[in-house]
Amino acid sequence: MKVPLSTYRLQLNNSFTFKHVAEQIAYLHELGITTIYASPVFTASTGSTHGYDVCDPLCLNNEIGNLKQLQQIAATLRKNNMTWLQDIVPNHMVFSMSNKRLADVLERDVFSQYYNWFDIDWHHPDPELHGRLMVPVLGKPLNECIQQKEISLGFGEDGLEIKYQKQTFPYSISAYDVLLSVMEYEPEFEPLADVLYKLHSAGRADRALTSWLEVKRFLLQPFMLIDKNKALVKQLLAMVNADEQLLQKIVQQQYYHLSFWQDANHKINYRRFFAVNELIALNMDDEDVFNEYHSLLVDLYEEDIIHGLRLDHIDGLREPGEYVRGLRELFGEECYMIIEKILERDEALPPLWPMQGTTGYEFGSQVSWLLTNMTGAKEMVNFYRSLFPEMPAYKEILFEKKLAFLKKFMGGEWDNLVRNLYDGQLMPATIDREKVKQALALFMCCFPVYRLYPEDGRMDEESKRVIQQTFDDAMLRAPELREPLTYLTAAVWNTDEQDEITNSHCLSFQKRLMQFTGPLTAKGVEDTTFYVYNALLAHNEVGDTPDVEAFSVDHFHKWIVQRQRDYPYSMNATSTHDSKRGEDGRIRLNVLTWFVNEWKQLVEQWRQINSKYIITAIGQQAPMLQDEYFIYQSLIAGFPADGNVTDEYITRLKNYFIKSAREAKIYTDWQQPDSAYEEACCRFIEQILSPKHNFLQSFQPFLNNILHYAYVFSLSQVLIKFTVPGVPDTYQGCELWNNSYVDPDNRRPVNFAIANKYLQEIKAAEKQGLPALYSYLYCETQNGKQKLFITWKTLQCRRERAATFLYGSYIPVYASADCGIIAYAREHNDQWVLVIAPVSDALLIAKGKQLLPDVYLQLPANAPVTWKNEFTGETIHAHKKMPLEAVLKVFPVALLTGEVLA
Repeated sequence: MKVPLSTYRLQLNNSFTFKHVAEQIAYLHELGITTIYASPVFTASTGSTHGYDVCDPLCLNNEIGNLKQLQQIAATLRKNNMTWLQDIVPNHMVFSMSNKRLADVLERDVFSQYYNWFDIDWHHPDPELHGRLMVPVLGKPLNECIQQKEISLGFGEDGLEIKYQKQTFPYSISAYDVLLSVMEYEPEFEPLADVLYKLHSAGRADRALTSWLEVKRFLLQPFMLIDKNKALVKQLLAMVNADEQLLQKIVQQQYYHLSFWQDANHKINYRRFFAVNELIALNMDDEDVFNEYHSLLVDLYEEDIIHGLRLDHIDGLREPGEYVRGLRELFGEECYMIIEKILERDEALPPLWPMQGTTGYEFGSQVSWLLTNMTGAKEMVNFYRSLFPEMPAYKEILFEKKLAFLKKFMGGEWDNLVRNLYDGQLMPATIDREKVKQALALFMCCFPVYRLYPEDGRMDEESKRVIQQTFDDAMLRAPELREPLTYLTAAVWNTDEQDEITNSHCLSFQKRLMQFTGPLTAKGVEDTTFYVYNALLAHNEVGDTPDVEAFSVDHFHKWIVQRQRDYPYSMNATSTHDSKRGEDGRIRLNVLTWFVNEWKQLVEQWRQINSKYIITAIGQQAPMLQDEYFIYQSLIAGFPADGNVTDEYITRLKNYFIKSAREAKIYTDWQQPDSAYEEACCRFIEQILSPKHNFLQSFQPFLNNILHYAYVFSLSQVLIKFTVPGVPDTYQGCELWNNSYVDPDNRRPVNFAIANKYLQEIKAAEKQGLPALYSYLYCETQNGKQKLFITWKTLQCRRERAATFLYGSYIPVYASADCGIIAYAREHNDQWVLVIAPVSDALLIAKGKQLLPDVYLQLPANAPVTWKNEFTGETIHAHKKMPLEAVLKVFPVALLTGEVLA
């Protein structure tokens, strides 16, 4: 297996293409990266900035590049002993007519070869959706759109179409009869009627999409070359569009139902990605879908163009385990595979899945807590509680926000699951349907993990524990719902006493339910609660949680040892394209936990001096205190390191605030934005950041003190990421300071030119000796050269000692006194690596007061005696005891290498 030694995540789109990738390979290789980790590269919506809205998995996105360019990249990678890890999207595709498979389903329904490709409930009981796919794209109800002439019949290259504003939809063959009956008594329409009749017959005759498209071209192209025929088409369109009743009849005869987009909040008959109407889920457990969807990927893998896979959102699949096993069989044992999976604390991946681990959200959480002062974190929570005494407990907020999201945005999915219970005879008909619905909502909102993975109809012990915990929590909230909750729990928890048919229905319901507990948790937690509960924003992060009670260096050691045993090649990530804030901005916020008293005093001071900018003329205060507090933390996280407040930064912060406020869904939201509130808050941001105001005079000195510590802890974070077991990933641009906000801010173009320039200057300075190097790195701390240096040197070490980092044991090492560090060794075949990094302010204080001379590390008995400091080039001799002062006198972190000689 080609396990990456290190990966570098690149976001590819029309502004960063294969051409740009090729230009950066030399730099990435020189930096020490061994694997390019690419966002989806298959055909997506025009202008897509991320690639997760795939419309054709069998074609490369021509906005990014072509196969020849990708082959040239692969050849260059091979010369540099590098590989390519490809992100793929098996759960969903874009819901638009650029998705030709979906368009064919809308046009030909069961006569299309892609009828079963998408997760559609064709038997939905609602008359408007029974046998018709809901298409929620209208800006108002359908009848109003027709009355206001926003919907019309059209004719394009592919024949008849239904037009809505700038969107077009195929004309279903089910509605040809309507037009043929209109033309039946109009002899002049005979040529057009003849073509439509042939099309109607051909659309039902051959399910293959390619055949259907050929027939349409064969019939339509010569027909439309004749001016008289063009006139007939124009006449027909005018006649239909002038007759509202006829147009209404035609629209109702389509294989799809054009709907007001907000109707999807309350009823729906297709599975979406989360609650995004524009993304339709796939039936990936269908063998035909599975094989066709991955056919180009297999070709690229067999051509040695790609070497590994990142599997996006497999929690949405009906059979995630079967999917992973199917991919392993398809790609073989040598393909490196990781899955995107958010693990709750103490949650483990399902055993025996043939993949290498996760994309590393949980690693980011662990290292973030490692670099948090737990006492200070609790004090931050207490201060937050003093500001907002009416704020419910965190877990209560989680429940409330999940329930609110379910009711407001997933009502259709909710009703469908209730119907599934009755249809599978898993709920007695005598139990009131509304009670069952409320019981199901309780169960889903009390569910403590994203999902479980039922496969053979039986739950393992851990899954049973989760189900029992869910039942118990739900019962505490609503004991009056005991009966429906008991039946619901039985449906999710199969027993040996149940007959085979009941077990089959239970398993089917379990799998369906699990496809929606994940999206509900994601939207209720990551995309709502994390913007509502703002005690310490550093831990409002994907894969993290702000309610950890205890964490220590030993907790981290034990977690790493367990992870190495179970998934040694899982990814170590500290920033991703989904992160709520950049990794170094998060560290800044962590540092607040060492300065809580100063923070509390300053927040009160800032509230006073900024109060004159609070707007009350719009019917409510703007910003409300909740948002004002959010703004202050966001300034700590993302304020320009050089202290220069530019118009660009103010715009970024305002955009970030608007997105955050809408996600919180308290004072504004996405579906009904409160523009007055948003504009008032943006004016507040502009005014407090004005040089004419005295806020910055108070804010910047405090921030500078935070940065003094944050820079050190950021170096600790990156060094730990690169040296503990696992595959370290660098998100694009994170070799320098990354203080970005949530997307799209964290997907801005990377200045590779400046990063490469700094790297060359670092290498030149190193050749001049340690004093010159130190002077260069620390003359301007705000530009991130120190982080780039640590990244470069550590990646070089990984490449030179690959076996030690891939296979080496992980050995915790302890100091003779508590001085706020983490230390550990990696050893393989007598090759050793020793890592030392500060994780609290104790080391920095000790260095400042010169209290380190008597503190040493107790080395393992079989450790080398002679070590090389990879950052300084110095040789250190240490027998059993490693003096910290000798190791950390130049840089605040250390990477040492040595070997035991025979």
